[in-house]
Amino acid sequence: MKNRKLLFCMTICFLALTHLAFTAEAQNVRCSYEYFYKKDPAKGFYKVPDMRLDHYNGKSAWYSETTFLGDSLKRIAFDETGHIADQEAYSQITRNQPKLFEATTIDFQAQSFLQHYQNALIRLNGKGELTLPEWVLSNEEKEIEGYHCHKATARYLGRDWTVWYTEEIPINIGPWLLWGAPGLIVEARDADNCFVFKFTGIDALTDGFRFDLLRDFNQKPHVTKREGNYTTDELRKIESTYTKLRSDVNFFDEAHHIKGSRLTDANGKELDRAAYFKYIPLIPAEYWKNSK
Repeated sequence: MKNRKLLFCMTICFLALTHLAFTAEAQNVRCSYEYFYKKDPAKGFYKVPDMRLDHYNGKSAWYSETTFLGDSLKRIAFDETGHIADQEAYSQITRNQPKLFEATTIDFQAQSFLQHYQNALIRLNGKGELTLPEWVLSNEEKEIEGYHCHKATARYLGRDWTVWYTEEIPINIGPWLLWGAPGLIVEARDADNCFVFKFTGIDALTDGFRFDLLRDFNQKPHVTKREGNYTTDELRKIESTYTKLRSDVNFFDEAHHIKGSRLTDANGKELDRAAYFKYIPLIPAEYWKNSK
């Protein structure tokens, strides 16, 4: 008992543990989450209810189910000239509007990841070296979705995170780039209360792992050249570009070669441009200013 209490009070490096977990026979699963984020700290959350976290043979993929299905349908809906080839697939695309244009794919064996962003016709991919959060384990416990969970905290990628993990699902992954706790991270929240991840369920993953497809969708055109621009670069540069696309209306118009763009929601209702171009990045800009 004394040893256990001591363990919970220490900052632990889990590199060796994580390496063993991913090189041994690991669980291959698809976890479901709800993702809540803010565009303005003083206002409420936006909710993305269909986030997925796949883990398969030492790799993971974090993405929106709706966005993934939309990209998949594009391959069926259009021919090489960009004309509609399958009306049913095209109608499904228009019905299933993507809700989040961000995804993350991690290769734990290579200790690397790609952060994927889409903004209209521009797709950006940020390359990064995977680093382990220095989790401080706590003796606080609670139940989440029927699982016994423990609390941990860490300063990671410019934010202070509090997570809850369960050793009952013994894989060291979590939503987005949060990983390395002694079990699956089922809930996470930043100290500024701008981002929240909540686990809603888990299924075995026997096939249909989407890691390669997500990278393919985001790194190269698969229908016509008119689909847009695809760029892969260091994460610092990609984050800077994406933040400007999301927050600077003039930069957005220039990048897309438009002027005074009209923005609408899924029902065709025009959106307030000033409100639309509010954005809080998961990795704050200050992090890049202070990092080497």
